[in-house]
Amino acid sequence: MSRIGADQPEQGSSRTPTVVLLSLLILTVVGALFGYVLGLRDIDEDKSASGDVPSAVPSDVTSAGAAPPVKVVDCPPFISAAAKQLRPDAATPLKQVQYVRTDSNKEAWICRESDGSGLWYQGHDRKENWYDGGEIPEEGKNGLLRPDVQDRGNRTYAVTNQDVTYVVTPRGLSIGTRTYGAIQAYPAP
Repeated sequence: MSRIGADQPEQGSSRTPTVVLLSLLILTVVGALFGYVLGLRDIDEDKSASGDVPSAVPSDVTSAGAAPPVKVVDCPPFISAAAKQLRPDAATPLKQVQYVRTDSNKEAWICRESDGSGLWYQGHDRKENWYDGGEIPEEGKNGLLRPDVQDRGNRTYAVTNQDVTYVVTPRGLSIGTRTYGAIQAYPAP
């Protein structure tokens, strides 16, 4: 009463460990790739266009209908110091409302006094470096600081200097009739 082939192992049983190991290997690789892609996405979400500044939209915002909060950052210290020199009663440190870097070697900041009372414009015509590369704008040479900026709504700010109007938006900078497109803005458009 012996069975035919009883002393031979079943054909499918030798393949089972191989199939299980290959399945585990494939799932491990897929999981690692998925984690890597999500990690890169999270890193990209936490950076702005300028590089090391956290983005205006935190990665934990889940409400698609609500406007994301914008992190309030100080304007560069040289702007607050110059504003205090121009107007000793200026409430410093100034807080950054808008920053734009253009495709024509110009950058501009719109800053609000820390008590919310006034807006300032700081323009910079880049000679060798951007501000974050170490070049600090100098009034009368490659910089222009003006108080009394007008908030036109929709993140549009304007100030006039000697009959020339400067307009800053997330999309760029207009000086008189010339417009310079943004290559970088914070908060982003």
